[in-house]
Amino acid sequence: MTTIIKFFLAITIFSLTLSAKELSIDTVIQNMIKAYGGEKNLERSSSYEQVWQIDRQTDGVKGRDNRKVILPYYLRTKLIYPEKTEIRVVIRDNGTKEFSGRKVQAKGPMLDAMKLQLMRLFTPLILKNRLKDITMITEKNQYILSLKNNSITSKYFVSKNSFLVDKVIGELKIGSMNMEFLTIYEDYKSANGVMMPHREIKYAGSVNTAIMTLKETKPIQSPNI
Repeated sequence: MTTIIKFFLAITIFSLTLSAKELSIDTVIQNMIKAYGGEKNLERSSSYEQVWQIDRQTDGVKGRDNRKVILPYYLRTKLIYPEKTEIRVVIRDNGTKEFSGRKVQAKGPMLDAMKLQLMRLFTPLILKNRLKDITMITEKNQYILSLKNNSITSKYFVSKNSFLVDKVIGELKIGSMNMEFLTIYEDYKSANGVMMPHREIKYAGSVNTAIMTLKETKPIQSPNI
């Protein structure tokens, strides 16, 4: 009986020790930086252009997303479909949307959604620089980092095994309603020394809107807007 009690006591102490060793936010982000390719590579890859194939899930239409990113403040997406072309640009707290040759200033939920699209692309290095604005929840298989920007929040679900981001949920308010945009990341490969997902599965609320496949990535040597 004494042996059994000692055994269970040892297991309890071991479990408590593991709990006590849960990583801090700073350590999680440092591990993410290493997993993604290190600080130098992340710095060199903060400005880039990409071409994505879009498979729209609502109607089966195929399109293309020409994406220009200058982190942490600029995102331009040119969405090309058979029936239309749409250009969205967000620069810090300002945004525009252009379709059918008509450009409008993005405001309210439209602007918030565009900001969330930029925030979801933040690298671990940018998260490190915004550490004071981040909170973390630890779950069994992942760390959830929440970055708040006024009324919008971006949640990064980080794998405990790989320290890569499995998915990002962007949250905003539309009137009294909460809206979520989910992007699931798959097929990570190294591009210019940095781990990048080559497949994105996108949801608006509970609706699977698109599956994106990365076709091309190239760094921008002298970024300008």
